[in-house]
Amino acid sequence: MTEKKSLLHSFKNNKSFSANDRLDWIFRILLIGLTLQILLSFSLWWKPNGVLPYLPMIFTEGQWLERTSLILFPVFLILIIANLVFVARRLFLILFLITGLFLVIGNIHRLQVWFYFYGLILFLFLWKNKISNKIVLSTIRGVVAGVYFWSGLHKFNIYFLEDNFPWLIEPLGWTSSAGLAYGAAGVEVLIGIGLLFRPTRNIFVLGSLIFHLVILGLLGPLGHNWNRVVWPWNLVMPILVFFLFYQTEDVKVKKNLTLLRVFPAGILVLAMIWILPAFNYLNFTPEQLSFKMYSGSQPEMVLYFGEKDRLLVGEHPTNHGRLSSQTLPNYRVELDVVATAEWGTPLFTTPTTGKRMLHQFCQKMKRPEEGGILYLVKDDFVKMSCVDR
Repeated sequence: MTEKKSLLHSFKNNKSFSANDRLDWIFRILLIGLTLQILLSFSLWWKPNGVLPYLPMIFTEGQWLERTSLILFPVFLILIIANLVFVARRLFLILFLITGLFLVIGNIHRLQVWFYFYGLILFLFLWKNKISNKIVLSTIRGVVAGVYFWSGLHKFNIYFLEDNFPWLIEPLGWTSSAGLAYGAAGVEVLIGIGLLFRPTRNIFVLGSLIFHLVILGLLGPLGHNWNRVVWPWNLVMPILVFFLFYQTEDVKVKKNLTLLRVFPAGILVLAMIWILPAFNYLNFTPEQLSFKMYSGSQPEMVLYFGEKDRLLVGEHPTNHGRLSSQTLPNYRVELDVVATAEWGTPLFTTPTTGKRMLHQFCQKMKRPEEGGILYLVKDDFVKMSCVDR
């Protein structure tokens, strides 16, 4: 109890709980959250052990690039420990970030939204002892606020209203409505904006805690018991918000933007957080890099194949029937469902990764002329067949 009072007293007295102290705590929290989410999606990082093959960012013959994780992943875990022991030691952090980058090069599906988020903030710590800690701290605040803003804004669509939100609140036994669905999305947007201004900051610090506890309750063991890999995220985010925004000086957005002139890396990261997601509406920025979490409008990939290849996806459940008037009767499976079962995460879905995955599956088919991928975007789909690739 005494320690708790001491910590809260330190927060209230900004002189005793400095920007450096806050940054050290944030660094540890990020690494712990990252570690938990990686362990919950272990097979994605170690080696293929199911239906889905890895998808290297660089097209190569053979499997040597995907096998590099057998070395890189243990090194990555060791570097996490090293960074926890030697907080923000520049050499260990550089090696950690480079190893993480090579893991993503070995399999693009590792570029999950949470891995991207952790990586961008940890990248900022390279300048922790190079420039003012207050500037680094303010930049991280901008990153976190931007994630809330875009995650909420992307939910203002008919698919979140009619599909994702009704499913999400099923454990509550509530009846969904437009007001309730868009109200929930609006709360997320308001958290992102409200954290930036002193009069509303402490209210939205509490709002962030309540928001994530509700989400964790709905997705956790008491709710859907689904998507375990994001459970730590819903613990990390309110803790981050607490260390970043509770009892802090006014963010003074205009003043901090001026100070950022000495921090080009911070400007780059903030642009990736606040500007890049806007281009998702133009189909330029991938879903995972746009913070479209549970928005319901993400594209999907459906693998289809004929009777001869009915064992292509092993024991994963498939649907047999007519996909559309342009296709023959065949088996089909949603690849995100397979990815969630095997890796604990969704796929990194773009038209390019769809074509690359099509190539991988067509090579395994006995009757490739009957197979292909349907790339579903909203209410339409693009048919990519093995014959036409």
